[in-house]
Amino acid sequence: MKLNLSNILTICRILVIPIIVALIYLKSPFYGWLAFILFCLASITDYFDGYIARIRNEVSNLGTFLDPIADKLLVASVILILTSKEVIADWETIPALIILLREIAVSGLREYLAGIKVSVPVSKIAKLKT
Repeated sequence: MKLNLSNILTICRILVIPIIVALIYLKSPFYGWLAFILFCLASITDYFDGYIARIRNEVSNLGTFLDPIADKLLVASVILILTSKEVIADWETIPALIILLREIAVSGLREYLAGIKVSVPVSKIAKLKT
């Protein structure tokens, strides 16, 4: 398996998740902002990894497999940590729960459709929600 730039970006997005989680746990405004910046940078790589893969004609099975997993791991990890630290609390947990349930439902639907050989491309709007 040869890694290309877009796959490296996706893998970096996965590898930054524990760093973001650790920074959130440090309970410092500086580390909180640093976690926020890393989260934003990781989210931006979600756009660029696919864009780079398409313009360089490097779309791969690995990238197609890892990209949605990286997205879900990033979003779910941050939502769960912020909820456990009560940064997201009370009524704010409802939108967080909706986001998590949507991620699970979409993953399940994509898995089912892949099993019956139906491909569902990701729309630009879906990419923006990350």
